[in-house]
Amino acid sequence: MISQTARRTLPTVFLVLTAAGCSVGEEPGRGPVALDVRPLSGATAFSHADAVRLHDREERAVAACMSSRGQKYTVQPRTASARNEETNPYGLLTQRKATQDGYGIVGEYLYRLSAPAPADEPRKGAWQAALTGTPAHQVSLRLPDGVSLHYSTDGCVARARAEVYGADWNTVEPLTVGLANRVMGAVETDPGYRAAVRRWSACMTKAGHPAKDLQAPRKAIDSRLRKAASDQEALRTLGSDEILTARADADCQADTGLSETVRDVQRAVEKRLLTADDRKTVASYVADKRKALAAGAA
Repeated sequence: MISQTARRTLPTVFLVLTAAGCSVGEEPGRGPVALDVRPLSGATAFSHADAVRLHDREERAVAACMSSRGQKYTVQPRTASARNEETNPYGLLTQRKATQDGYGIVGEYLYRLSAPAPADEPRKGAWQAALTGTPAHQVSLRLPDGVSLHYSTDGCVARARAEVYGADWNTVEPLTVGLANRVMGAVETDPGYRAAVRRWSACMTKAGHPAKDLQAPRKAIDSRLRKAASDQEALRTLGSDEILTARADADCQADTGLSETVRDVQRAVEKRLLTADDRKTVASYVADKRKALAAGAA
């Protein structure tokens, strides 16, 4: 829950960060399209508008299923801004986005202050069983990235996902995400990628923002946010520091050709790792996603 103190800091900090270039709206980072490398040719990526539309359809399907079982379920709004879809999974960053929104950390915090809180539902045994299913119908999947997934096919969540995307979605979707994670893991351990990150790290140190890896600057800002959240002056300072760090980050990525290296390494990794069956899984995922989007637009 967001404290009243934090809410009172919103109007002033909003104005300060917007003036500094930190967008807190739902579409940060507008500008020229840069090299945005993502696993599986971006198969698992959604635009913000598509993500919201499909989320709403899933929620309505869950509510209808729960109602048919005599259970109340309040449709939950999607509270995240467009940053979730726009953030590159490798941490690649353009100068345009860095200047407007930094890493999106303070901007997302401010955005969520004004987002509606999710409804608090009664989570008794019968209600939970109707929503997520029962042990008797549990399915276990071992994903390509080593993660084990368990879900029950008789729950309203699983049935809503199958209704919106297709009968195989509860299997195809996690398998494809697992493949994307496996590709990313292989890219990030590749010698060519690591050499590029070392060049970027040296550039960041020279720019006055030492960082060993691409997530380090984000973690540093995020750790400061926990302390600054209830202090208007500290939050304003953090927003400015975030943008300065992100701009240096984007400059160093451009100067060291990091995104081009990620593209080349990922291409080689996918050629080496992905089997014919893997590619069929990804193709099924893409087909299901397209059908769901087309049905939603009809």
